[in-house]
Amino acid sequence: MDDVNSYSKEQFTEAFGTLFEHSSWVAEEAYSKKPFTSMAQLHEQMKSVVESADTERKLILLREHPDLGARIAMSSHSVQEQAGAGLQALSEVQHSVLSELNRKYTQTFKFPFIIAVKGKSSDEIIAAIKERVHHSYETEFETALREVYRISWYRLEAWMLEHMEEER
Repeated sequence: MDDVNSYSKEQFTEAFGTLFEHSSWVAEEAYSKKPFTSMAQLHEQMKSVVESADTERKLILLREHPDLGARIAMSSHSVQEQAGAGLQALSEVQHSVLSELNRKYTQTFKFPFIIAVKGKSSDEIIAAIKERVHHSYETEFETALREVYRISWYRLEAWMLEHMEEER
């Protein structure tokens, strides 16, 4: 952790600014909460930055996530995560079903369907969106934020595997 705690704000933001999809402001604000005693505590501080944000800023954070299975330009993290769940290799029928569910979900909630896809199959993801599209707005807003936290934790774990031998 000494290395991370010695990072300048620019180094810190470069290292951790992509954990929350296109929302480097989370890392920028978490930087002021140093020193961090562990990567788990760093992640908790980043979550607290999001939790203390106003509703509009949280909504913007949610809207930064791409539709699952979308064939659009997205962050390298999202490309890898979606490919790992088989979402880049959907059949035309599966892609059509997921696209329609995404459209219905986004129309209902005004932000994209968000789920941490690591370890999930495309069928599990489609089942989840079918269920969650019927949630209340408040329930789904909180569920989407929890999923953002899971996604950011998985991304932080990947960063640790690449950069921090002592954290393994």
